[in-house]
Amino acid sequence: MRIPQVKKEKKRISFFRLEFNLGKLRRRFEHFVFLIPALLVVGAVLVYPLLHTFYLSFFDYSISKGMRYAGLQNYADILVDKTFYVALQNTVIYTIIVVTTEMIYGFILANVLNRDFRGKNFIRALFMIPLLTSPIVSGLTWRLLFNPDLGFVNYFINLLGFKSQVWTGNPHLALPSIMVVDFWSGTPFVMLLLLAGLQSISKKLYEAATIDGANRFHLLRYITIPLLKPMILVVLLLRTMDSLKIFDIVYALTGGGPGISSMTVGIYAYLKGFRLFYLGYAAAISWVLAVIIILVCILYIRFINVPEQD
Repeated sequence: MRIPQVKKEKKRISFFRLEFNLGKLRRRFEHFVFLIPALLVVGAVLVYPLLHTFYLSFFDYSISKGMRYAGLQNYADILVDKTFYVALQNTVIYTIIVVTTEMIYGFILANVLNRDFRGKNFIRALFMIPLLTSPIVSGLTWRLLFNPDLGFVNYFINLLGFKSQVWTGNPHLALPSIMVVDFWSGTPFVMLLLLAGLQSISKKLYEAATIDGANRFHLLRYITIPLLKPMILVVLLLRTMDSLKIFDIVYALTGGGPGISSMTVGIYAYLKGFRLFYLGYAAAISWVLAVIIILVCILYIRFINVPEQD
């Protein structure tokens, strides 16, 4: 009589255990239900346009001809498109110079503002002004400042004894002028993130190293930079992605001109898609740019050794 009772108890225990596991599983996943509205919005405004653009890149799609399947022809045309290579060259040069200068000056400003001095909070707030201004507004404002007749930039260099320049109308000065605007608007962003990283480093590390005889260079090399590497990687990724897909500042200042001297890949895709209405070709250009950005980000993550956090 004991054997059936033991079997019933085992069945009851296994049933309660199964019910407990199902309840635990349900509680673990029930909060994902609240994410469904957000996921639907992200899918509608982000995932679907990406997939649809990738779909369009395989078609010869224009307003006049309609949609005709072209396979990889759009990508093959990009490989022999000289204007695309000029735009890509401008974009790469622009990204290297802008990101490098912003990282250097942003790091210097972050170290300066990390110290205690009178008026520090006011200077921090002053540096936040470019971050509060949208890129298109910044571009239009600087377009007025670069005006060859009424702009403040020429007025200032005239006071220094130099001649006025046609900043955005000169093929040799158009791209550097855009770099200046991006430097003005992007450096505070770099400074803000690096400053947050610096403030997360314990001061006890610096005090202990100073007691052991370390100078400022040793503190910078062996404490600040190694512990700041995760934040440096984040800033590099964000600023590189923004620079490679730059559009709004270029559009507001030069529109890619004069000629194609300041043409970037983003501007070129826009002109092909919304001025010439070669939508399939513009979609292919956009995806080539996306692949380039992804590869650059992978290289960053691979070659920047981030120390593991304990």
